[in-house]
Amino acid sequence: MLRSRKIGFVLSGAAMVSLLLAGCGSTNTTGSSAGNNTSSQTGTAPSTGSKNITIGYVDWAEDVATSYLWKDLLTQKGYHVTLTSMSDAGPLFAGLSKGGLNVFLDTWLPTTHKAYIQQFGSNLVDLGKWYEGGTTIGFVVPKYVYDSGIHSIADLNAHASEFGNQIVGIDPGAGEMAIAKKAVQDYGLKLHLTASSSAAMLTVLQKDYAAKKPVVVTLWSPHWAFTKYKLKYLSDPKGVFGKAGWIQTEANKKWAAKNPTVVGWFKNFKLTPQQLGSLELDINSASSKNAGVEKWIKNNQSVVNSWFQ
Repeated sequence: MLRSRKIGFVLSGAAMVSLLLAGCGSTNTTGSSAGNNTSSQTGTAPSTGSKNITIGYVDWAEDVATSYLWKDLLTQKGYHVTLTSMSDAGPLFAGLSKGGLNVFLDTWLPTTHKAYIQQFGSNLVDLGKWYEGGTTIGFVVPKYVYDSGIHSIADLNAHASEFGNQIVGIDPGAGEMAIAKKAVQDYGLKLHLTASSSAAMLTVLQKDYAAKKPVVVTLWSPHWAFTKYKLKYLSDPKGVFGKAGWIQTEANKKWAAKNPTVVGWFKNFKLTPQQLGSLELDINSASSKNAGVEKWIKNNQSVVNSWFQ
């Protein structure tokens, strides 16, 4: 999902290492979060395993939300958590495989990240599905566009000029972009799929939506945009984008073997569509990601407690 949404390119071993060491456009967030909601509920870190954890993430709404959530929770447990932002899923899975990253919370299966699991799976371990609400990827339009009679991907060519002859995409290494390119080919679309970033795509969507202009974007569910805006997926009669799936957590196999306690917590992690949606919205509307996470934890303490039992 989706969700690099994510199938992406295949890298040689040397290229993967050099990309990871170069940071590949990555940024790190370390240290303690400002929250104080979980410490009394979840205790401190046990003596087994490392106190240092590196979580890799890409700038996708659900990945940012869950990564910052777990940074807060693990910090309150006494761990030192580093969040490493990667440019897209290719370098992230490479880093996870090599051990530079320990955990990735946003693996979309069975379709979107399948190629990465096939390539790197021998060095990874599945920590379980945490979202089974049905993940979806595809071409999305505002409801006012859908209501005008554009219901299917096959309808786009007849209205190409209305969309400026373009479909607004996300990061070029995203698996969703690879599938979107195939959709353009399979449907013989005259529109150009433009690569940008998740943030840039959302900026275009917000601007055109406010002006009630026709716009078509690559998007995925779950995503807070479906709560904020009235959006519709264009039907995909050829089934290019695949069926609904799930999101799971992957970890470096060697790291997981040495950290059974934390692995157990991640395996207990579950969110419903409503819970994930509220987490994303709390973060999106807060003064900072940490503040949004803390608000959500305060309102969902019983849910959080269940992951640490």
